[in-house]
Order: sequence, then structure tokens, then C-alpha cells
Amino acid sequence: MDTTNPGTDVMVYEYPLNERMRTFLRLEFLFRNLRFGTDGDSTWHTRMAVDALLDITALLTRSDVRSELQKELERILTSLEKLQARPEVDERRLAPVLAECRDIAQQLRDAPTGIPSVVRNNEFLTAIEQRAGVPGGTCAFDLPGYHLWLESEVAQRRALLEQWHGAFRLMDQGTALVLKLLRESADPVNEVAGGGSFQATLDRATPYQMLRVRMPRSFQCYPEVSGSRHFCNIRFLEQPTKGERPNQVDDDVAFILERCVI
Repeated sequence: MDTTNPGTDVMVYEYPLNERMRTFLRLEFLFRNLRFGTDGDSTWHTRMAVDALLDITALLTRSDVRSELQKELERILTSLEKLQARPEVDERRLAPVLAECRDIAQQLRDAPTGIPSVVRNNEFLTAIEQRAGVPGGTCAFDLPGYHLWLESEVAQRRALLEQWHGAFRLMDQGTALVLKLLRESADPVNEVAGGGSFQATLDRATPYQMLRVRMPRSFQCYPEVSGSRHFCNIRFLEQPTKGERPNQVDDDVAFILERCVI
């Protein structure tokens, strides 16, 4: 779910159509948690930031996300460069986007592979990571050194969190840019889910990367999206009592569907 504007009256639900976009959305979510935790003053904010940092490290360790991000930026760059010759395109708006794509892609090419050493070779983080998989495993008696640091001055904790975040700053910036451009690529279309159900065939010649469903925040239902690059199925569910199974709504649901592709 995209929560870039949580104060608005619109809810946005996002559904990635390939594994690359799934990974980027997860990274975006984790980087937001890292920033939020870093900006907070309490020990619980700091715990959130450390948990997010460890999850980011685990995600980047499992696959070559840096290479995937570089390829995606280069692919977007190629697509956008083709727009330069079109008279209807505003060159003044396009030029800085192209420059940012080139800059981040080049930095990714030049960056060393693997997890940055400031995080990878950090015994303090390794000790926390080893206990994080145990329910309640990072409490004070398990990790007294962690407990001591959590009770240190806010400025001291924040400085170290920012140093660790800085090791992944390029991944953060690149992921944010890709998803920003992808979200801006779609033309919103008004749709209606008859009896809470909607199906659509996607153009096979267009490699859609993500679907976005926009609906009023006042609606007491949410979309369950399934599908592939060629087909999507959306069911709108309600769950008045959280202890019960959600049910498909009976009424028609008006919503906005955005098919995202660059």
C-alpha cells in the first residue's frame, strides 16, 4: 500500500506484477520504517530502526537487488530518452529526471557488490541479528549491550543509525526514484466492481509492472488483487468484526484503477 499521503481522503492499494517490483516495494517500506525510527526519540523508535536495518540487510543478502535496481534504472532511462524527440514533451521537466536516472545508475555500477562493510562486519549488529529470530530475543537480559545503547543519548543513537542508513542510501534513493516514476506513469481510469468483483484483461503487448487501486478512505472495504501481467481480478472485501473471516461486499464499488508501466 502506498502511504505517501496518509492525511488525504483517498486510500491507495498497490499490487506489483513482477518479482522486481515486489522487492522494490518491500525495500521502500523498510526504508520508511528506518527513517521513521531514526527520527523518533524513544528507545522504541530506535528498535524499529534497527529492526528495519536488519530486514534491509537480509533482503539485500538474499538476492542481487543492486543489480536489479541498476537494470531497472537503465531500462527506464532508455524508455524516457525516446520521449525527447516528441514535440509534446516538456524537455525542462524531462531533463532533470534523465540526469537523476543516469547519476544513480552510474553510482550503482561503480559501487562495490555485497553488503557494505560498515554493516556486514559490525559485531554489535550481528549479535542483535542472531537474537532477533527468537520471540522476545532482543530484550535486556539477552542483549545487555544493546539495552545500554538504547538508553544512551538520542543524538548518539541517531548519529549511528544515520551512518548505517548512509551505507544503503544509494539503494534508498534509487528505489524511491523508480517507484515515483512508475506511480506517475499511469492514467487513472474510473471503474465499477459489480457486486464487489472486477476482472480485466491487460494488453499483452504492454508489460505492466504494477496496479494501483484508489478509493475513498470512507469506504469500509478493501481490494484483494490477484493476477498477472495479462489479467487482473479484484474482489472488494469487508470485515466488520476483526475476529471473523472477511466477506466479499454485495454492493457495486466505484474505484479508480491505475495500470503502471514505463
